[in-house]
Amino acid sequence: MSVLQELAQKAKEQPIEKLGDIYHPIPFEEFSGLKTSSNHKAVEKKWGLIKSTLENIYGGEIKGKKVLDVGANAGFYSFNFAKMGNAVTSFEIIERYSEIAKAVVKEKNVDVDWFAEPFKADFNLPHKKYDVALLLSVYQWMAEGGPKQDYANESLRKISEVSDYLVFELGFNKGKSCIKTDKFNHYKELIRLLEENTTYTNFKLIGKTRLWGYYTRFLVICSNNPELEDAGFRKFVRGL
Repeated sequence: MSVLQELAQKAKEQPIEKLGDIYHPIPFEEFSGLKTSSNHKAVEKKWGLIKSTLENIYGGEIKGKKVLDVGANAGFYSFNFAKMGNAVTSFEIIERYSEIAKAVVKEKNVDVDWFAEPFKADFNLPHKKYDVALLLSVYQWMAEGGPKQDYANESLRKISEVSDYLVFELGFNKGKSCIKTDKFNHYKELIRLLEENTTYTNFKLIGKTRLWGYYTRFLVICSNNPELEDAGFRKFVRGL
């Protein structure tokens, strides 16, 4: 039995999640038999939205890019980007997911710098500039639902300073450690948060995600690219 098969077996015998063996799928055959707590099809759909958006931006294949993945879990997005020929820097604080991911990096020889620690604004990153950053349903955990929102905002600003594009995902008022708002228009509130805490000037909704039943989160591409802006859309849609 290989190292990765042993880790997959351990996850099956000692699940990392309450509602599944692992949170997200791990895109290698050794882990294909594990049950995920998130909706597998919804995860794949989200990856498709991210991939197609970036393919449109870069005019085709996504290759040779530098990618920053903060809150990488066990590496679903990190490894998908790496398998396409990109250099990835990943951060994940959950020890068991980092154990799996580091083993994958070694055994599969993929171009991923994996850090088993929290992202910090003063961290000496492997690259000074990234083409794409991912912060997918991680902001609320960094903020711990509010008490550490200054830390989350500081990290968000740093990520925006070093990344041309940020794919950001967030929902409000539902889920553990959620960010709460009393505003009716949640999407407008999300954009306000991004406007105040990043260096980006343009924001565009690329999809809505539902990884757990009816719990909706917004998936946004943030940049300084005026072609990726939906301000007009936000003026006319109130109940999104």
